[in-house]
Amino acid sequence: MQRGHRVRATDLRFAPNFPARIDVGDLRDELFVHRITEGCDTVVHLGNHPNALVGLSPQRLLAENSTMNAHVFWAAHHLGVSCLVFASSIQVVLPSNNGQRDLPFRLPYLPLDGGAPADPGLNAYAISKEFAERHLQLLVENQPHLSATSVRFPMLPRPRWIEILQGAQSVPAGMINLGDALIQLQLPDAGELVAHIVERRMPGYHQYLPGTSIEVRNWTRRELIERYYPNCRLLRPIDEITDFADGSALVRELDFAPKLRASVTLDKG
Repeated sequence: MQRGHRVRATDLRFAPNFPARIDVGDLRDELFVHRITEGCDTVVHLGNHPNALVGLSPQRLLAENSTMNAHVFWAAHHLGVSCLVFASSIQVVLPSNNGQRDLPFRLPYLPLDGGAPADPGLNAYAISKEFAERHLQLLVENQPHLSATSVRFPMLPRPRWIEILQGAQSVPAGMINLGDALIQLQLPDAGELVAHIVERRMPGYHQYLPGTSIEVRNWTRRELIERYYPNCRLLRPIDEITDFADGSALVRELDFAPKLRASVTLDKG
């Protein structure tokens, strides 16, 4: 909205102070999704159950996320939407047992980027995201002019939460997302990225993993790799890895780089 776009929002409940029009409804309702999509040229689809730990059974989470994604994508396809942005997840490439991962953490390689192969394991949430990515690719094969982008979002903290962590004398390992290679993208940067994607509207299918890894002030990158990712394939010599996220594609294709970074002191225990 700050950049001049007319925005229509939807949610399961009404937010009285929200700056955009909100149509209250359920994305599991095919007809509702069709009604709110009509007249829009862009859809930014953020509306899924947010993780594998929300309390639903794995099969229900997979079914409901897939239902929402199918309703949104098919409505956009039928109504001539020209730009689709989908909130996928870094979890698509991090195999787990429904969101639970144990040491040593399995990563496809470091630094991570949006091209990593899907490997969700038995994580129903991540499986729903992988299927949605494939659906978008098939839509583009049918409509090559469509701009469709999957953003494999990492942890999306609010800046205040980061400030609390940074101000702590030391934080335990369980307080930060070591299993996700420490990659985070703070909410203001996430909004800026979506605006760049919508305004560039590049035809075809695109896939990104945005963010930067949290700097651990009292550990070197080598120490973190050897402790938490000892079996990970390295795309660069270990001492040349300064960030566990490779954002070069975002800079090259969207002229975007996160402005907000984070650092913590991590317990050595």
